[in-house]
Amino acid sequence: MKKHLLIISIAASTIFAACSGGGANNATNAPANGTTNGANNAATSKATPTIDPNMQATFPFKDFPTVDTTAKAGEIVLVPSYNWLQEANVKGADKTTMIWYQQTMVTPGAEMSDVKFMSDTKKVPNAYIVAIPPGGTAKKGDIVLTWWQSGSGMKRAIVVDDATPTEPVVRYLDIEYDNPAKSKDGKTGIGQMDEKLKPNSFVKITAPFEPGTFVAVQDGADMKPVQVIRVAGDKVFASTFAGGIGVFNKSSCTPFPIVSAAKEGEKVKAVWVSSVKEGTVTKVDAAIGRVFIKFDVDGKERAIAFGQVMK
Repeated sequence: MKKHLLIISIAASTIFAACSGGGANNATNAPANGTTNGANNAATSKATPTIDPNMQATFPFKDFPTVDTTAKAGEIVLVPSYNWLQEANVKGADKTTMIWYQQTMVTPGAEMSDVKFMSDTKKVPNAYIVAIPPGGTAKKGDIVLTWWQSGSGMKRAIVVDDATPTEPVVRYLDIEYDNPAKSKDGKTGIGQMDEKLKPNSFVKITAPFEPGTFVAVQDGADMKPVQVIRVAGDKVFASTFAGGIGVFNKSSCTPFPIVSAAKEGEKVKAVWVSSVKEGTVTKVDAAIGRVFIKFDVDGKERAIAFGQVMK
């Protein structure tokens, strides 16, 4: 079951955009589906660099400043699996796919911190670390950053029930609204299910460029959406399409509003697969954080999450 949920989570994460600009590395390609030719597989295997499991991972983008962390010992943090951090150094950041999972801070440091990954503790560059401070509360309509608690992977969510502010009931925003996979009840689609969060497992998103927020990166004549992980100076480290990573100039990034003010009939720009396209708002359901948009590019209506729509 956990394996199936992981596969679903990876699929749900493919809303991010692959782009370059402002000194950015291009986003990773998704893992290959494999080939039917055994010789090709063998050749690929031989070409794949061997990674020493004891290798210390370092941050692969030299133009991104050294940063600290606000996370304290014992607190929850979101960090990609350590082997992916190593792969980014050995194979290249443009050839590595990452998903941010729940981990535990052990010892914070000025540049790197000790993080517990299940039974192992590893030193992690702070730029990868998303802090989830304890004691969080939220009210109905708030946007929070957490992880898919019955699945896996970092997710934004909107609070739909605040009867217990320390354990709000949420609807996940970073799972596609019409995803056909079903939740635990076997009836509700995972993009339309509600879930109660654990205490100390979320942080409220309140400002542009905070971790978890989306920005549109200018890429020539196009705009590409990426999800912010960390900002330092004029650089933005972000998760891109299909779990890729990249660093972008902040000056080339336009933040999406955290909560959409779009109204029915208005013309907007919004995330469309791996880019930003224009469309017309057909309906807004603020309670669940979705704007329904008929896109010009194909004439089809899609439910787009708050935080991915701009006027």
